[in-house]
Amino acid sequence: MPSLNNLNTRITLTAELLPIVVTSLLPLFFDLSYQINLYMIWEGAYRLSLHQLPYKDFGIPMGIYGWVMPALFFKMFGASLFTLAKTQAFMNIVSGLSFRWILINVGASAPVRFLCIVIFSLTYILGLYWPQYNHTVIIFQLVGFGFLFQYFASPAGKWSLVNILMCSVFLTFSFFTKQDAGALAILIALVLVAYYSFRVKTIKPAIWIIGFLIVLFLLNILPFLRHEFGYWFNYGQAPHYGRISLYDIIRINMEESRWEKIYTLLVLGIYLYRKKYIGTTQMEDLFTLFVLGILAQAMIFQVTSYVPRDNNIFFHAFGCAYVLLSLFRLPNITSWATVTILLVMIGIWWSEKYWKYADKVVARVLTPAINKDVVSINTYILEPPECNFFANVAQWQLSTTESFKHVRMPASTVKGIDKIIETVKTIKAEKPPVVLNMSELTPLAKEAGYTLAQGPLWYHLGVGLFDRELTSILTSINSNHYDVVIFENIPTLNNFYPFEVREALLKQYSLAYTFDAPRIVYPGTIEVYLPVK
Repeated sequence: MPSLNNLNTRITLTAELLPIVVTSLLPLFFDLSYQINLYMIWEGAYRLSLHQLPYKDFGIPMGIYGWVMPALFFKMFGASLFTLAKTQAFMNIVSGLSFRWILINVGASAPVRFLCIVIFSLTYILGLYWPQYNHTVIIFQLVGFGFLFQYFASPAGKWSLVNILMCSVFLTFSFFTKQDAGALAILIALVLVAYYSFRVKTIKPAIWIIGFLIVLFLLNILPFLRHEFGYWFNYGQAPHYGRISLYDIIRINMEESRWEKIYTLLVLGIYLYRKKYIGTTQMEDLFTLFVLGILAQAMIFQVTSYVPRDNNIFFHAFGCAYVLLSLFRLPNITSWATVTILLVMIGIWWSEKYWKYADKVVARVLTPAINKDVVSINTYILEPPECNFFANVAQWQLSTTESFKHVRMPASTVKGIDKIIETVKTIKAEKPPVVLNMSELTPLAKEAGYTLAQGPLWYHLGVGLFDRELTSILTSINSNHYDVVIFENIPTLNNFYPFEVREALLKQYSLAYTFDAPRIVYPGTIEVYLPVK
């Protein structure tokens, strides 16, 4: 049997790419459930695909790069929700390849790369089947760090300056996708470049990356200054507010973050031991700084960007990579038996990530009949309908409407979508309808054929919509400007859609019909208002 370190390059490449590709494409073979905040990604991408300009045609408190890839895929495959899943599959493959690229440049052997890629695929890729700017920001930074470590590995190569430039480009994309994680990514890169410049005794790399970043930032800011970039983009100024609370960062990381702290202690312990008794190379020092930076970023990111709950789970793969790199430096450790045992352990450790797919098959055979007269884990809680907090996704249905195909939603939502389309088209037969859609069903713009108005992309009061926009909407409601208003009422969320707008609608408009919002948590109701006749 050939040594693991001397396997055929084609076999090694296949083994490393297989987990990335399989976990990226697997969700595309299933009907997916509607996810909260999906509406905003769809509308931003749709507006970009219509060649609308950010800040001018729609306001957002961040940059546009989280919407660029979905907009390109809309151009290729059509503006449907399932196209967003295809976009994420592509970006997942890019993230996996970038992770592998970093491992190659830090000198990880084939067995280490394979095990780390499996961990990355299970922990990070497999959970991402819808685009979210909180994930896209991490994918962009991974590409940027791939170019940076390529530079560290071959600083004298003919592409060295291009690598620094491309690193700067993707870190800029990262920042103008989500400010908090993007700024931390840039800080990590600057620390790495500063250390590298100190070691090689030249400040040229630091000058180049800072220069590139300044130019790229100016290119992303100056053209939009006349379109109120300073008003919309959140850098902590009024009407926005700062998202960083030192107390919250300390409190949450003291109360939680057990894995992040375990990895930090392991990395520091391993590094200090090697530094004292074995010695470390320049690349090992850089990788240590990098992993510590990723762990720090994850601990801050979970506080500043708290939705979805596990958006910082990317740190697991880097923490494990550092440990495995050290483990496989030990003599006589690289063997088929070691890799097999570790692979099985990883599969058991992260079983919840793939179980939701396997469960669809296993449940058909092993699910016991549930008898409510027998108290068990399935029956010990009796919940009246008004107390349900989590939706029963198993009862959701598919819509036949093109933009919503392959996406499961509550049955009443499916019927409500059809009814709204019929309502808008009825008005459209007489005149161009003026529609205000303050709900998660943003693809209705395409299906019902109404024009998207200029204004905020995000209606969360104090986050993506502010007093100026609220006053404008209330004025339009009081003057009966809208032909149809679609409003989502979520009582448990703090002005996710402004409560004041609903109060005005109840006074000024007629509530025509309601149906369930497609929400897994924090249930809501979509209300359709028409002018009083």
